[in-house]
Amino acid sequence: MQNKQTNKPMKKKNLIFVLNIIFLTALILTLHYLNFPHYYLGWIAFAIACFSVAGNDAIQTVGTFIESKKKLHWFPKVFMLCGLVIGVFTYGYIDQDHEIHFNLLSKFEEPKDFNPLQLLAPIVLVIITRLKAPISTTFLILGLFSTSKTGNIEKMLNKSFLGYGIAFISAMAFWGIHAFFYKKEYQKGFEPKPKKEKKWARLQWLSTAILWVAWLLQDSANIAIYLPRKLNIYEFLMAISILSSAIGFIIYSNGGAIQEVVSEKSDITYSKAATLVDFAYASVLILFKVISNIPMSTTWLFLGLLAGREIILHLITKQDKPYLQTFRQVGKDVVLASLGITVSMGVYLLSLKMYPPKEADKPKTEIIEQK
Repeated sequence: MQNKQTNKPMKKKNLIFVLNIIFLTALILTLHYLNFPHYYLGWIAFAIACFSVAGNDAIQTVGTFIESKKKLHWFPKVFMLCGLVIGVFTYGYIDQDHEIHFNLLSKFEEPKDFNPLQLLAPIVLVIITRLKAPISTTFLILGLFSTSKTGNIEKMLNKSFLGYGIAFISAMAFWGIHAFFYKKEYQKGFEPKPKKEKKWARLQWLSTAILWVAWLLQDSANIAIYLPRKLNIYEFLMAISILSSAIGFIIYSNGGAIQEVVSEKSDITYSKAATLVDFAYASVLILFKVISNIPMSTTWLFLGLLAGREIILHLITKQDKPYLQTFRQVGKDVVLASLGITVSMGVYLLSLKMYPPKEADKPKTEIIEQK
């Protein structure tokens, strides 16, 4: 009887979700084929992208924070994260001559028009997020805008896979050393002392803030691609208002269904564990931002970090889950991410076939070869 009662609200939520997806898809396609102004279409896509990109990437940025702060009221969390959004983008807007992509779109031409696949990509991302799959928002969205210049998609792939490897190795080294000296913290049944947990809980606010800023600097291009490169003050205020609203909704809903990717990881609910993950992830993100301004999949970097951490902890402590279950869990994340990148590349290739770049957009070498 209880199952039937609990299934009713779930079915209602799923129905509302499907109807919203159908409405947004129909709206965008209708406006596109009615030649609705490119400028306004971009803002509609930007608004959807704010919710979908931030929603899918919530697991890697504030996922550990949400997991360890579930009992805390949503307002202080929203206040901090939205405050940082305003601060970071205001700094970028002033420092970079009214641009908010932090040089990540320097190798991408500003789109003069949007094709249907580019406009629908944020909606596809919403669906994939609902299915709890951690997809690369960089490839799904930015990949569709790399058709004007060859080489962008390959560089993004190379940087992302390199990021996974470096994050994996770094995590194994860091948590291998930590587990060696603090082995009892990873043993089954361990409960942190209230005083120490309280201290780490305070420090976690700092680690989350640093990670959040690092992610904004790395992934802001995924949503800024739909906006004009140069924003006037009114456009800028509207952009950060929309993004802040999206962040507020995600925190209020505790990360949504995709939060399970973090929830199933061992001991991540403790503040110390969550803080260490945040600091490690932020460090690798900042490293790759300094190395180059080529966009990358931060999702792959995050999954590499978690995979390295899970494997080394179970190998050293020989506690908690059996090895086979650990590898299955890590493998599931990789399979889902691989499926996501396959979908992204499929959409990218479909876009190339359906909407090939114009002669003016093609590299000179390509035009000469065709002649």
